[in-house]
Amino acid sequence: MPAPSAERSDLFRADDLGRLECLDAHYAERVFPPHFHEEYVVNTLTLGAQAYRHRGGQHRAGVGALVLINPGEVHTGETDHENGWAYRGFYPSAEMIHALAADLSGDTHARPYFHDTVVLDPALGQRLDQLHRLLRGQADPLLRETMLASVFGDVLIRHMSLRPREQAAAPSAVERARQMLADDPATALSLQQLAQAVGLSPWQLCRQFKQLTGLPPVAWRNQLRVARARRLLASGLAPGAVALELGFADQPHLTRAFQLALGVTPAAYQKAMGAR
Repeated sequence: MPAPSAERSDLFRADDLGRLECLDAHYAERVFPPHFHEEYVVNTLTLGAQAYRHRGGQHRAGVGALVLINPGEVHTGETDHENGWAYRGFYPSAEMIHALAADLSGDTHARPYFHDTVVLDPALGQRLDQLHRLLRGQADPLLRETMLASVFGDVLIRHMSLRPREQAAAPSAVERARQMLADDPATALSLQQLAQAVGLSPWQLCRQFKQLTGLPPVAWRNQLRVARARRLLASGLAPGAVALELGFADQPHLTRAFQLALGVTPAAYQKAMGAR
């Protein structure tokens, strides 16, 4: 059993997306007495296993499982593995989840509810893990909002039995959003800003944009930035200046995006183009 000093808990907030707390924790000997949260609890287990009492029953969650708890539900927490348990946790406010549920279903009175507290969903667990890391280290508002809508939309659909409403295609709205991104790809537009400008909700815009273009808004914008970078590099502009011109965080960010799209570095591309 790891020493108590190995325990850690690292909390941060992502309130630009709504009232949302995020926790990265590893507990070896910690025992949580009966308690509740005013927020929803969505945890993805990344190491070991956790045991807890909830709704009068005893539950166990290991790697690949999600722990799902509704606001106000009393539960405990303790280790059920020699290595303790580690998880990446999300604590979204009830208002935030209700707003997303109304967006998805079209029902402003929808009251999302987790019927099962432990579900085995390793694929969604991995996406939650990736989202957690992204929210901690990535400032791009369009990327943050798009990932949150996508991942938590699936949490509601798959584990709250929420049915997405049927939507009529809105090609003109998608085209307006696409044009806003194309007019100034360096500007850090948020998903909320785009959605308000074209008359769709954020989740609707993500879904419609992907259906009509093949990519979600943030991926389309990133591809556009790479395409514009190719032109600027071919004209002889230095990679660092290109990164600054197109809204990349820095030159390494440009390099990663360029290699992902084209398989070569900006410098190698510039040399191949014969640019000076």
